[in-house]
Amino acid sequence: MTTLNETQAKVRQQGEQPRYDIWLNCFITLLATNLLSIYIATNGTSDLGFVFQEDGVLESLSAVFYFSAAGIFAFGFKNKFAPLRFWCLFFAVLMFMVGGEEISWGQRIFGIATPASLDSVNVQNEFNIHNIDGIHQHVRMAGVAFVGIFCFLIPVSNRFSQQMRQFYTQWGVPLFPLNTAWLVVLSTLFMVIPRAINLPDLFVPDEIGEFLLSFAWIPFALNNSLESRFGKLEHYH
Repeated sequence: MTTLNETQAKVRQQGEQPRYDIWLNCFITLLATNLLSIYIATNGTSDLGFVFQEDGVLESLSAVFYFSAAGIFAFGFKNKFAPLRFWCLFFAVLMFMVGGEEISWGQRIFGIATPASLDSVNVQNEFNIHNIDGIHQHVRMAGVAFVGIFCFLIPVSNRFSQQMRQFYTQWGVPLFPLNTAWLVVLSTLFMVIPRAINLPDLFVPDEIGEFLLSFAWIPFALNNSLESRFGKLEHYH
């Protein structure tokens, strides 16, 4: 048992090594900050509506990133062993749902009318769940809690606590790569700072923040679904 625990700990520590090209993260960040700079410098008068609008470039790319992460996790569900494969299934479904919600399940793309029963309770009259009255008011806070747990609490405690590392290994809890956590911090700042300084228009910084956050799940999916972080452990099943 001691030998197995030592092996698990070593594999877990190996999983903390950088596995993702940070330069691509930087490129995405530079793109987002440049767009915001242009928007601020022109007081929102520049012809960038196609970028920021509903189903615009940023929102569409965000959905693509979520769907891509879902596909990567689905691949992990097919090829990994329990218990990690069940986490892959959970995140595959979650990422697919978030991607679908991001574009209201293609409502505007395919010209789908909002059913009357949903239209009466949806604060944006859209074909989605997260804007339903009663859910809409709490969905952002729930998202912050989820991100805080999986992007910071789990990977940090895994790094500094041997007991927690063994617990996460035993239950196959996926690890968010800490070298990508700064991207999540930046996406959060895009949503928090405009509110802190009472900017009148929150739509654009929110779209940029959501865009950055959606991309951050790609390395998370790659690190847990395609990498062999649990490769040595699989021999013990």
